[in-house]
Amino acid sequence: MALRMRFAALAALGAIAVAPGATPATAAPADEPPLRCLITTSTVAWANGYQADITIKNISSDRIAWQAKLTVPSGTVTGWDATFTRFGTQYTIDPPTHAPTLGPTAIATFGYTGTGSPALPAVTCTPTD
Repeated sequence: MALRMRFAALAALGAIAVAPGATPATAAPADEPPLRCLITTSTVAWANGYQADITIKNISSDRIAWQAKLTVPSGTVTGWDATFTRFGTQYTIDPPTHAPTLGPTAIATFGYTGTGSPALPAVTCTPTD
């Protein structure tokens, strides 16, 4: 039987990791950069693995670039709709070459399957010039 977990977090200019049960931030303190994107994750776990689906929505009025970092303690990851680069147990996930940035209110989605326990990425969203 599949276990479904759904949760959301707001990603600011710096990276944040999304964790089950996390409470989304409602506003950035005055000394922190403004929130740029909303990250929504959905995972389905089974006996020896999981599938993760990630949605990134630009909630700013600026065009943004995004990047995700994923640490997988063990096992392997196979992804789609993004460029996955592996460095040992670390993955860098970049937008596909045909859609490197997101305009205001635009959405990007990517996903991956992995072995072992579910692992979720930390996502950064930065304004572009």
